[in-house]
Amino acid sequence: MLLFNLFLGLLPTFVLGANLAAEADDDARRRGKMFLLVYGLWSLTLAMWNWMRSYPLLWIVLWVTTGVAALVLSGTRK
Repeated sequence: MLLFNLFLGLLPTFVLGANLAAEADDDARRRGKMFLLVYGLWSLTLAMWNWMRSYPLLWIVLWVTTGVAALVLSGTRK
């Protein structure tokens, strides 16, 4: 369960790395903002998935906290 949660939490980071390796022509600030948005939504989805599977409350709180923080950061970036 621990490794699976960590892998799912790092999945958007792997996708960002693949995007950077592909040398997309996007602006770096836009890419960072989109990453935070996707990571925030992914973290909230992961928290809901952990909650539905009755995993420990620590995982749910961790993913909700990181998801909300990422969404707030993506909203405050210009």
